[in-house]
Amino acid sequence: MLSLTTLSALLLALQATASPVLSERSVEKRHSNCFSYNQAGCQFGTTGRQGAVATEVGTCSEIGIDILQQGGNAADAMIASALCVGVIGAYHSGLGGGGFMIVRFNNKNGTGHSYETIDFRETMPAAGNLTLFSSFGVNQTASTVGGLSVGVPGELRAWQTLWQRHGSLPWKSLFQPAINVARGGFPVNVDLASFLANRTFILNDANWRESYAPNGTIIGLGDMCYRRKLATTLEYIANNGADSFYSGTNISRNIVNKVRQTGGIMTEADLAGYKAIVKEPTMISYRNKKIFSTRAPSSGAITLSALKIFEGFDGKNFNGTAQPGTPGYNETEQRLVEANKFAYGQRATFGDPAFTANVTYLENSYLTDEVAAAARAKIVSGKTFPVGYYNPSNYFPSREAGTSHLATADGTGMAVSLTTTVNLIWGSQVMTDDGIILNDEMDDFSSPGQVNAFGFAASPINFIQGGKRPQSSICSSIVENQNGEFVMATGSAGGSRIITTTLQQLHHYIDQGMNASMSTRFPRWHDQLSGTTFFELPNQAYGLAGYDNSTVAYFRNIGYNITYQNPLGGSTSHAISRLPNGLLEAASDPRKSAGYGAAY
Repeated sequence: MLSLTTLSALLLALQATASPVLSERSVEKRHSNCFSYNQAGCQFGTTGRQGAVATEVGTCSEIGIDILQQGGNAADAMIASALCVGVIGAYHSGLGGGGFMIVRFNNKNGTGHSYETIDFRETMPAAGNLTLFSSFGVNQTASTVGGLSVGVPGELRAWQTLWQRHGSLPWKSLFQPAINVARGGFPVNVDLASFLANRTFILNDANWRESYAPNGTIIGLGDMCYRRKLATTLEYIANNGADSFYSGTNISRNIVNKVRQTGGIMTEADLAGYKAIVKEPTMISYRNKKIFSTRAPSSGAITLSALKIFEGFDGKNFNGTAQPGTPGYNETEQRLVEANKFAYGQRATFGDPAFTANVTYLENSYLTDEVAAAARAKIVSGKTFPVGYYNPSNYFPSREAGTSHLATADGTGMAVSLTTTVNLIWGSQVMTDDGIILNDEMDDFSSPGQVNAFGFAASPINFIQGGKRPQSSICSSIVENQNGEFVMATGSAGGSRIITTTLQQLHHYIDQGMNASMSTRFPRWHDQLSGTTFFELPNQAYGLAGYDNSTVAYFRNIGYNITYQNPLGGSTSHAISRLPNGLLEAASDPRKSAGYGAAY
């Protein structure tokens, strides 16, 4: 068997010959001897002037750069890169999933840029109702495994909408790289190997075995993986358009048949009726920057609300440039954690605007100076409070799991920040006869009778209704400076940790002056009103320093319930930032070892 290094080199060589190099590119390097986000002599990230792509699969970042070098823009690069991630990183995303994106695009009159978001969250089939999962009990697997857990997927409608509104290259050309990878095969990387290990359900289904256990045993690190059925599916969609996924073809019929064979309720009408929704973003001005993010049922406004609350700590009460272990840092971080908790308490009031009155009003009101000031007034330095202090609704928001984040930017200032998901690892564990892995997004709905550890009931806003989209933690964001220039695209994967990770990315970049590579490597905390605040442990193998011990001790001494977490079990963030010299820097999170950014 060839070594992983040899296989990777062969694959990259094949890609290099498949698409001509039009100008020099660079890719992000991993350093096994670098153990800190700012260690002397360690250069992270990669830079270029014409474009940058950051994903959790380095091969897919390079495919995005290929597209840019062929004359494509950031939208084209996003579609091609995301299709590739759906082939290799199918445990997180793919055609059977959905998500949210924010797009910064050039105005047609040639002056300035505008923003829009695309909501391609999965929807509950029309037959869904309030008691759908009640007969199974709230702790059973009906909402996570099998056809009943599958929502109507939105990813292909997202690519169609993005391409129709902003794409520049032919639709078919954006699919070809992913087709090549799926049909030609790719080596199993560390991330894929870890998500395949001990997944015995793979052995029980012919469709799963064909890709992941062709010889009767699950493939492992360095083995070649072929997704030939998916390649054929992608090729058909490339030739016939996105509509061929949703209605009137064997692909659409096979989706519905597989869902129903495994206990689900989706119909061909559900699939045919799915639409991606274009919306205006939510936005705040923050310390001479403007931050744009996604709308409900995503959590863009929650992240921005935390920053709006935190922004009021300025002058002598704020030291955003302080580094760990220096005066002012501990107090600053505690205030950010407290601001996050108040924002997280607002999340239970968000739901699908098509089914819930006043959601957009609430989003906007939470970002007003008055509401932010009221929350800020309740923050006491050096003190924390019981969970109910931050959550006046007495409801708890939905829980979530794995996702994949991507960012692209080109030399014109166009940028896309996108998060896509099949929810839990491997989604519903249902694969169609065409190689499409289906989501288990219906687990993100709440059900009557659910109560969390603090006695908070599930939010009725997130109860099941046919055609409804469940709450999401996704908060893909783009930042521009006071001159209206693009300076950052960021977001996160990792379920409920998405909010806190994106919040810290923005804080590190805007308040602490870190670039994308430094902010993605910086150790993280997490608090989602569970009564526990988590801090990352070090992981030397991945070049990750743990959270500063003196800061953790400060939190514990003032009453926080502290738990350490493995950084590999939390969230990941992939980002692009514009450096002071005008170069675009792409950085992929080292917590996903297969990822690296690319630029040219």
